[in-house]
Amino acid sequence: MNVFLIQASIFSPETERSMPLGIMYLAAHLRERFACRVGIFDMQLKVRNTEPVLAAIEKFGPDLIGISGMALDMAVMNEVARRCKERFPSIPLIVGGVHATNTPAKIFAEPAYDYLIRGEGEHAFGAFIEHLRGRREITDVPNLMYRDNGDVRENPQLPFETELDQFSFPAYDLIDLPAYHRIPRCGIIYAHPRYAAIITSRGCPYHCGYCHKIHGDRWRPRSAENVVEEMIELRAKYDVGEFIIMDDMFNLSAERCNRIAELIIAEKLNIRLSFPIGLRGDIMQEETVRLLKRAGMYRCMYAVETASPRLQKLIRKNNNLEKLRHIIEYTRRQGVMVHGSFMLGFPTESEEEARATVNWAVASALHTAAFYRVIPYEGTMMANLLRESGVLLQADPSDLEYHKSDKINASPMPDKTLSAIRRSAYRRFYLSPKRLWNIVRALPNRRHLLPRLALHWVRRALVY
Repeated sequence: MNVFLIQASIFSPETERSMPLGIMYLAAHLRERFACRVGIFDMQLKVRNTEPVLAAIEKFGPDLIGISGMALDMAVMNEVARRCKERFPSIPLIVGGVHATNTPAKIFAEPAYDYLIRGEGEHAFGAFIEHLRGRREITDVPNLMYRDNGDVRENPQLPFETELDQFSFPAYDLIDLPAYHRIPRCGIIYAHPRYAAIITSRGCPYHCGYCHKIHGDRWRPRSAENVVEEMIELRAKYDVGEFIIMDDMFNLSAERCNRIAELIIAEKLNIRLSFPIGLRGDIMQEETVRLLKRAGMYRCMYAVETASPRLQKLIRKNNNLEKLRHIIEYTRRQGVMVHGSFMLGFPTESEEEARATVNWAVASALHTAAFYRVIPYEGTMMANLLRESGVLLQADPSDLEYHKSDKINASPMPDKTLSAIRRSAYRRFYLSPKRLWNIVRALPNRRHLLPRLALHWVRRALVY
């Protein structure tokens, strides 16, 4: 069976991107376990419209088309689906991913979609392949939603898979890897031009209100040996010099973190490591920082979000701010570039609380920081909280790009006030001679990165 998988995406050249690991894992699984021939098309690679997608489908000749995408990609997803159904009406069309999982009713409002898989796709998609081959009833395909005489049926969902080492490594051979080295990567800053994104675990036991939680509440790690085996393979096959770790929660187990670092050191991989997400700062241990630094970590991000203890409880982040401040200082002393993530405009957030968050960031030892507007994505606790407070946001999907969104305001603050606080945050944080000097000293690839970072700052300090 021929399966064609599409990562739908809006055209936004300045947006940070990563390899579509979800469909890459799925592709590898379908090839190995179900002998499928699989193709991948990623619209994140500066694809302006649907014509290249349709041309690739026609050339590939699939028996099944799958589409995935994020909330901000909804309009493009629907356009791709409609065009596929018009051009290839006899080919079944199935959708999955974060947006489909969180908003299935919206998905099925678009008649072009035939099927939807919620949650993780490997086992469910494999069962669906068996259904198409006549070996399984449709009612026996887990996680599946489908149309039945005008009604939408939903099958029971499987428990999340806990033995992740059984899954094949993502199908890197199905993508144009060098193309991702030419577009903005997650975290923007890089030490090595040739990189690969990897996921070492799924799920997270924390309950942050802004998170989609698509991988569930249980943390399910791959073994340290399996993770490093993937690194060794990518290093050998593609000369990868840097790994971007894309876990929701990487450091829940210090023992596993340390083991991964020790194996990298023992294998003498000579790589660089970046953590744009996935490190919970207030549980990070000093020994882990030291080992990861030895293993190649040159930059990491700690998500602070807010300096308000009240809001920390409200959004269920529950950061210990004192421990967080300490680990930021410690990580920096180890020679690691430290980035902080902050959010402004929470439901019920006051102007004083927002300014206190900016003050906390400015006073911290962080090298760099980002200040985002809160976006209550559908399917999250944040969206429910907003709805309960009587506020209904009617957002265009393109406004859901959290890097540059300036149209969504979930707080009681006037929109002009929120925008002014955010722009002021970038000016106050970065227009410090000492901080700028420290950034320049710590920054890899200064000649290539400094112009790009300057433009990045101008957009956030003066535009968004």
